[in-house]
Amino acid sequence: MSIHINLGQWNTIFAVPSALVDRHLKLSTEAQLKVLLYLLRHAGEELVASDVAAALGYAEDEVLNAVEFWTQRELLLSDGGELSSKASIQQQDDAPLSPEPTPHKTAASRARRPDSSYVAALLSRDANLSGLLEEAQTALGKPLSPGDTATLVMLYDTFGLPCEVLAMLIHYAVDTGSGNMRAIERMGISWSDKGIYTVDEAEREIVRLSSCDRAWKHVSSLFGIRSVGRPTRSQLEHAVRWTSDWAFSDEMLTEAYERCVDTKGEFNIRYLNGILSRWHEKGIRSLDTLFEYEQQPKKSKNAKKSSSAIYSSKNASYDIKLLEQQSLFDE
Repeated sequence: MSIHINLGQWNTIFAVPSALVDRHLKLSTEAQLKVLLYLLRHAGEELVASDVAAALGYAEDEVLNAVEFWTQRELLLSDGGELSSKASIQQQDDAPLSPEPTPHKTAASRARRPDSSYVAALLSRDANLSGLLEEAQTALGKPLSPGDTATLVMLYDTFGLPCEVLAMLIHYAVDTGSGNMRAIERMGISWSDKGIYTVDEAEREIVRLSSCDRAWKHVSSLFGIRSVGRPTRSQLEHAVRWTSDWAFSDEMLTEAYERCVDTKGEFNIRYLNGILSRWHEKGIRSLDTLFEYEQQPKKSKNAKKSSSAIYSSKNASYDIKLLEQQSLFDE
């Protein structure tokens, strides 16, 4: 007779650090615990926040806030993109674990968020920063998580954005439906890169961004495009160019869009920009002018073309593929 232990589901287990129970269990939320347990269970795998969020039924921001919580407590290490448990990050050639991961050279990872002790010390002596955090909570309509607070402190202390500028940024983000900390962080770093450090500069940037938003809303409505989420930078800049810089009428935009769809079978922003670029270059401002131009006799196909120019003469046909390649704004 053989005897064995019936382990059942205990046949598959994974380690949980003692510090989780000894020091952090009382302070951690349900979401933070679930995220950490999920990451520990999948230690060694490449994970992104969206995958974890889908598996646990949380919003991506909640997952990122939980990761920030455990990173500050040194149970997780973040390399700027991949989510990993501290114990699963191994160096090549079995070298010792590095206390500081090497970040990717991206805007969002150029500076580490400050830890909780540094944030507390800074808040204790900076009334303006404390006021900003209160205003941010009111604008966002929710309490700030430790990760949210650290992000705003980083934008203020590391990237140098004054409290009044950050307040304007937060209100603009909320007004445009981007009232989440990831969007605020990206926008804040972008403003710092552009040197937007005063209220006047912030006002001008908000006016510019609002103009881009209106232009894309008009263009997408004209084309019948159903936008999902925020438009991309390319979409915004194209829309401003077509409607403001080149000042095309709705009928010309519609004609260009229909030709694009007839040729490509779908909306292709680079192809459409190539068509409008051609018309702008030729000074074609109306459908009558366009049809009249297209009825003119073409130059011989064997006419010599300059290797550095798209057009050989004012009446030459255009190479739309070349226009696509030379589009000023890529997707």
